[in-house]
Amino acid sequence: MKRLIIFLSLTILLAACTQTSQTNPPLVVGETPIAAESTLIDRKPDWAAIPGERAPDFSYTLPDGVHKLSDLHGKPVIINFWATWCLPCVEEMPTLDAARRANPDLVILAVNRSESTEAISAFAPKVGVSFPLITDRDGVIGERYGVVNLPTTFFINRDGTIAVRHVGALTRERLAERLAEVK
Repeated sequence: MKRLIIFLSLTILLAACTQTSQTNPPLVVGETPIAAESTLIDRKPDWAAIPGERAPDFSYTLPDGVHKLSDLHGKPVIINFWATWCLPCVEEMPTLDAARRANPDLVILAVNRSESTEAISAFAPKVGVSFPLITDRDGVIGERYGVVNLPTTFFINRDGTIAVRHVGALTRERLAERLAEVK
């Protein structure tokens, strides 16, 4: 009976982390929410992001202007798909932030799954991360990367190819293992 209760609890938790909403969140840098948009570049709807292939390009807006994922060529990049209502997503944010602070060359882009501006604005001060929280207004970036469950994290090599796709929350140890796989 105890195993059944644990199984049902985990099933409910995983189901909760696969839902998405349909509104537009802002970009958040640190604790300051900033309304922003993201745009998928070179859209190929029949293509899903897989390790060994070039990461699908997209643009995002920061306070200093519009940037593209491809602009980060030469740097290791983590793309983390998340939502404020996803407890594992929230729990891994400080771990991701600690990794970024320990490795100044590492870039982390946290792509939110279509939440409202209010939800992101209320969330940002609670975690106070030092990397941008980017909106995926219509979910096209997540779809292009083949994201179904949250959190899902992609580790991008310096040459712009995908090194690893990780589904589920990252512990400090697992994050270190995954980063070691990035070239």
